Parts: sequence; C-alpha cells; structure tokens
Amino acid sequence: MKPRILLASLVLSATGLMSTPARAQSVDPCTLYLCMAGISGFGASGGPGCVSAIAYWHTALAVYSPYFNPPASAALRKGYMAACPGATTTTNAAVFAAIMATWGWAP
Repeated sequence: MKPRILLASLVLSATGLMSTPARAQSVDPCTLYLCMAGISGFGASGGPGCVSAIAYWHTALAVYSPYFNPPASAALRKGYMAACPGATTTTNAAVFAAIMATWGWAP
C-alpha cells in the first residue's frame, strides 16, 4: 500500500473515532432493581457486579435543571426501574417502595 493512501486512511479512521460522541451504557432495569434491592437490605448485597448499576442510578438517572432536581430524579428512577417486568408485581411492590423511599430522592 502506498504511504499516502495509508496515511489518508489512518487520518480518516482517527477522525471518525474522534467525532463519535461518547454515550453511557445503559443498565438493564431488572439488574438495576436487583442491585438496588440488595443494597436496600433485600437479598444479596450485589457486590462488584452491581457497581455499574449503582453508578448508573446516581449519574444517568439523576436530573439536573441546572441543579439537582429530586422530584424529577425520583420520577425518572421510578419509571426506569418499573420497566423491569417483575419489579412492580404485588410480591415485589414493598421492595420497590423501599428502594424508592431510601434511594429515590430526599424531600
């Protein structure tokens, strides 16, 4: 391959990598529910497998407008966690409510 073509393809590929915006990876709502239940005292504590889920709860599911907005954060967190099919069943409703009361937002 000619050096000029090689350099052009290298520059184009590097430009493509630099212009792509970074996006946070979302966490599965059921994983989030299980991890939050664990740190709330229901079941296993979660351990290292829950680090990304808990970080997602505190970063991606927090609303700033421009300051931290507790009611909007609580609504976003509640809606996201409710997307897990088993999170809001009658057997899990108490766990769901405890998670939201403890970690959802502070009035």
